[in-house]
Amino acid sequence: MKFIIDAHLPKVVCTYFIELGHEAIHTSDLMLGNKTTDQDITKTADEENAVVISKDSDFYHSFLLFRKPPKLILVKVGNMKLAEVKALFHREAGQLLDLLGNHDLIELHKDQIIAID
Repeated sequence: MKFIIDAHLPKVVCTYFIELGHEAIHTSDLMLGNKTTDQDITKTADEENAVVISKDSDFYHSFLLFRKPPKLILVKVGNMKLAEVKALFHREAGQLLDLLGNHDLIELHKDQIIAID
């Protein structure tokens, strides 16, 4: 599975998915870096069948209206310290991968994961 990690999340999130045998790239590593538009991220996700991981609700609305990006993990944690975000992804990466097998939209909260059909 491939992942695109949006700018508002730390680059280290890529590491957790890579360590589990998947491809992951942070928007800072794309050609336009963190200035890459949501539309370009969605286009790349479509072309590469990648999962977008973002805190940006614009991706959520695009998913609901157009099913784009094809798979989305919407991170709904508010403001968290970097160490807390790292710990959350370290703890939940495996479960997120399992859920992506059957769900295209997942919400990741501080204390729960919601898979939406």
